[in-house]
Amino acid sequence: MKRVRLLFSIVIALLIVAGCSSNTQPSSKDEEVQAEETNANENLREDSDLWAYSSEINDEDNIDGLNIKVDRILISPSSAHIAIKGSIENIGHSSFEAFPASETIKLNTGEELGPEELIKVSEEGTPKLKNKGDRLDFFYAWPMSNTSPNEVTSVNLSWKIYEMSGKDVSDTSSFTREYTFNQ
Repeated sequence: MKRVRLLFSIVIALLIVAGCSSNTQPSSKDEEVQAEETNANENLREDSDLWAYSSEINDEDNIDGLNIKVDRILISPSSAHIAIKGSIENIGHSSFEAFPASETIKLNTGEELGPEELIKVSEEGTPKLKNKGDRLDFFYAWPMSNTSPNEVTSVNLSWKIYEMSGKDVSDTSSFTREYTFNQ
């Protein structure tokens, strides 16, 4: 009986010691990658000096009670990035899901910038806009690898909007725009 108690006490003590120990080293390379992404996002902020060109778009549309606004398109010749700032707000009584970062944008040069290249510089809110007043404010950037920033004169962007009925999609529409500007 004493052996069982002793064995039980040792197991409990080992569990307590293991649970209380701490690891001061970074747990994985994921933390390093996340730190690098944070630094990149800081450099691409909307108020950064990188953005030599900014076009005020101020385009607003209401699609079935979902207010979509594209405020600005910014281009950085020094870092070869393009960025889009906008917002989506549920102003009706329906439930929506809209993922503007999930689609490909197309430049007049033929280059397509997909969601896998997207840098979420800032994103506040949720793309699941279930209630009136729910909002998503976004500032997304993409690196341009095959286009000189000075060649960009238009951007075509599009994303799907899902009207939801519970967990099911009841209707689908698209927000599609082509913005032309002079640099």
